Amino acid sequence: MFEFDQETWIYFALIAAFLIYFIWNSRRAKKNRKARKNRNFRRRYIERRREEKSEPNI
Repeated sequence: MFEFDQETWIYFALIAAFLIYFIWNSRRAKKNRKARKNRNFRRRYIERRREEKSEPNI
């Protein structure tokens, strides 16, 4: 069907490598954003609990 020379295969390999890298990097960035969001949420939750405990009940 298609006859490709060695140079064309190298180009295909480079394009595939870049695509794999960008997909992997975007997944990792998404995971890091989610972890940061959860960390910030937990930090705010703990601060609120500390404030509630420190305030005298009226």
